[in-house]
Amino acid sequence: MGNMVLSILITLVLIVPGQVLADRAIPDSCLAYPAHISLNNSSMASGFFLNDGTNVYLVTAKHALFNIASGKLSATQATITAYSSNPHEEAKNILSLDLSILSEAKNIRRHPTADVATVCIAKVLQTDEYFNLKTLPGITYTEKASTGIFGTNIDTVKFFKNVLIANTIYMFGYPTSIGIKRSPQFDLLRPLLRSGIVAGINPKLKTIILDCPSYPGNSGGPVLEMERISLKRQQFRIIGVVSQFIPFAETWVNKTHGYTNTNFSNSGYCVAVSMDPVIELIKYSQQTADDHE
Repeated sequence: MGNMVLSILITLVLIVPGQVLADRAIPDSCLAYPAHISLNNSSMASGFFLNDGTNVYLVTAKHALFNIASGKLSATQATITAYSSNPHEEAKNILSLDLSILSEAKNIRRHPTADVATVCIAKVLQTDEYFNLKTLPGITYTEKASTGIFGTNIDTVKFFKNVLIANTIYMFGYPTSIGIKRSPQFDLLRPLLRSGIVAGINPKLKTIILDCPSYPGNSGGPVLEMERISLKRQQFRIIGVVSQFIPFAETWVNKTHGYTNTNFSNSGYCVAVSMDPVIELIKYSQQTADDHE
C-alpha cells in the first residue's frame, strides 16, 4: 500500500508541472487573428477580421489603405493572407481584393479622425465560431483553409473606457520592415507576436499607449489585452488597432556654424487606436445599408 501511494505521488509531481508548462499563454485560436495585407503599391500592413453577426469586416489602420493628404485610396488591389485557427494546419486563406470595386460599392470606410478603416468583405450566412460566408463583389478566394476565416466577434471587443492600465497585452502583426531582406531571419508571410503592457491612455484621442515597440508593417494589427478574472481564469479581448510607434527625438546643435540635426529612434512605446472608432464605422455601415433597403 505504501509503495502504491508513493508511486501516485511521484506521477503527479512529474506530470502536472509538465501539463502546466505545455499550456500556451493565449488560446490557440488567437494566433489566427492577424492578417497580412499586401497592396499593389508595394506597401504592406497588418489587419484582422471582425464579425458583427451580419457582415465580416477587415479592420486595419487608415493610413495603410489611404493617402492621408488626399484622402484617396493609395492602391487599387490588395492581397490578404490569414492562417487557420488550428496552429498545426499549414493551409491558409488568401483573398484578392479589388479595392476600386469595393470602394465604389461603399464597402470601404475610413474614420474621419481616427487612424482606422474597415473593408466589408462578406455577408454572414451562418454564425458560429467559423463563419459561413458569402463574399462580396470584388473579393476572390484564391486559397482557403479547412477552418475558413477566423476573427473576433463584435460582442467580445473591449471599449476604451474598460481598458486597464498595467495589464498585459499581446501585439500581432507583420513587421516586414525589420530584418535583413537579402538573408531573411523569419518568414515575412507569417505573423510575429510581441508582448508588453498598457502603459497609459489618451482620453482626448481615445488611444492607448503601449509599452511595446512597433515597426512599419505592424500598422493595422490587433492588440489583445489579458484580464485576470480569478487566480485560474483569464479573459482575452481585442482592445485596439496598432497605429504608430512613438519616436525618441534627439537634436544636436552646432553653435559655431548654426547647424542642427535631429535623429529619431524607436522609443519602445507605440500608439493603438481603441476599438471605439472601429465600432462607429461598422454601425455607420449598418445604418447606411438599412437606409438603402
